[in-house]
Amino acid sequence: MRIICPLAGVGKGLQPFTYSKPKAFLKVAGKRLIDLNLIKLMKSFPKGTKICFIVGYKKRQIKEYLNQKYSEYFEIDFIEQTPLGYTAEEPFFPGLGDAILYAKEFAFNDDAFIFLSDRVPLEDYSSILINFHQCDCDGIVNVKKVEEPQHYGVVKLDNDGFLTQIVEKPAIPESNVAVSGVYIIAKSIINRLFELLDNQRKKTLLNGEVYQFTPILDKLIQEGARIKSNEMIEEVLDFGRPESLLKGNRFLLSEIKNQDPIYEDLTRNGMIIDTKIIPPVYIGKNVKIIDSVIGPNVSMGDDLNLEKCILSESVLGDGVRLKRIISSESIIGDYSILEDLIKNGITIGDASFITTSNTK
Repeated sequence: MRIICPLAGVGKGLQPFTYSKPKAFLKVAGKRLIDLNLIKLMKSFPKGTKICFIVGYKKRQIKEYLNQKYSEYFEIDFIEQTPLGYTAEEPFFPGLGDAILYAKEFAFNDDAFIFLSDRVPLEDYSSILINFHQCDCDGIVNVKKVEEPQHYGVVKLDNDGFLTQIVEKPAIPESNVAVSGVYIIAKSIINRLFELLDNQRKKTLLNGEVYQFTPILDKLIQEGARIKSNEMIEEVLDFGRPESLLKGNRFLLSEIKNQDPIYEDLTRNGMIIDTKIIPPVYIGKNVKIIDSVIGPNVSMGDDLNLEKCILSESVLGDGVRLKRIISSESIIGDYSILEDLIKNGITIGDASFITTSNTK
């Protein structure tokens, strides 16, 4: 089985955080999104498994990081997706369906495991692999019940759990069962999948359109492909939008067993001074916190400096400097500086500076 991961897009749903890095590089609870996924894959696939990343936006950053960290375990290949054009200096790509087509030679005549980097399961991928190998089917789609199905690919199932229809982001969903970031396409239909994706690419896109993957899967189903659903027991986290990123942060922190002695060690070392920590809180490396109240559900990156802050339900990137900030449900990008601010729901990208005082 070959693994395919589309990573070319700019991650518009998570701008401004993706202006300076790929979406898969956002850090939550101490790990990048791509790390959270690849760690799960290493538990489910043997060493030497071939994996292909479809890259485009920030491709050099992605290649250097993944080669350095994962090339000893996976046999890594990179294929570059061509953008349709550029807005200012930002590329725009023709969609997920086009990205997967680039893996045609990589996965031809083989089973393919396709995952999206902004969906992270709390469990590993063993259940979907077992389901695939034990099932008389042409593929598996990971699904879960969601509260806002209009943001996802929505599926309809028969009594045996096989897909009868799949629709991308319907305005009026007929189901609350949504695709959840993982697809297995068996070699019995993989070549037909690429044929349909190739036919789709020949069609001229109108303004704002992209080549989608969901309608191609639905076409396969209508042609008779037996694609079964797989619902994981534990939560599958969605990091595609700021509000879902904060929700995912809460789930990940609930899984981390940070105990009080960790905070006590930082206090003894002088990194936490006159500060109350309300777990769960993730504290990165080289973080200094003075005269503050932090938590619950706060993820902090590395090299932070916080003074006189009250923070909860938030994600802070690396290199952040905060002074006299009171906030909740905020996402603050890397190397940002904020001073003298009382505001919930702060959403700012990397290297931002905000102050309400008359500092020079």
